[in-house]
Amino acid sequence: CYDGPEIAKIALGEPYRLYEEAFLIYKKCNLNSDAVETLLTNVESIERAQEFAARCNEGPVWYKLGKAQLENGAVPEAIESYLKAEDATDYKEVILAAEHEENYEELVRYLLMGRSTVKDQLVDTELVYAYAKTDRLSDMEEFVSGTNTANVQSVGDRLYEERAYKAAKILYQSIPNNGKLASCHVQLGEYTAAVDAARKANNPKTWKEVNMACVHAQEFRCAEIAGMYIIVHPDHLEELIAQYESGGHF
Repeated sequence: CYDGPEIAKIALGEPYRLYEEAFLIYKKCNLNSDAVETLLTNVESIERAQEFAARCNEGPVWYKLGKAQLENGAVPEAIESYLKAEDATDYKEVILAAEHEENYEELVRYLLMGRSTVKDQLVDTELVYAYAKTDRLSDMEEFVSGTNTANVQSVGDRLYEERAYKAAKILYQSIPNNGKLASCHVQLGEYTAAVDAARKANNPKTWKEVNMACVHAQEFRCAEIAGMYIIVHPDHLEELIAQYESGGHF
């Protein structure tokens, strides 16, 4: 195979375009990365590239296959190939594609592999989100309680916007962000817990939100507790009275 690669290059080029011959030369010379590249780029057969990757089972070959599959929109297959390659170089592209296609189960596996080599906050942040999207809330809770670099607040906000209040609640508890935690409790109809979180947050905005929700739900004991914290702020008192009057609760 001393001249193999040079002969293969000539075979690939003009005017010959002898793709099959070039592939066989690379294969014979054990230049498997070049061989699979020929199948993908020149022969244009992902199916044959898959068969070849399975036969030689080399990381660089699986990586090239994964990249081609991703470019072709075959996201679960691409992730499978990247996992076999144990290569997370294309993590940004994989995250975008997997979230667009909602392939969160596969994404969790990919990010767990990737976080051992890629040092980027995005990997841990997206893993938290993917756990939530696959309803693996106990795994998510365990992950955020351990060593990680995730932006837990941004994932919590994202989930809250998507009305995934149960998952968002776990994240806000872990930070803790008691104001947003109180909001989650309100949305889930957990009014006593909302009052407890509001007490820890201790700001008029949170107390107003809890009070309004409790009045609306006719949970007057909780509304009364929240109201007691609001009336000490005169500028919020008129709004509080109006809230009760509009509901006909005076």
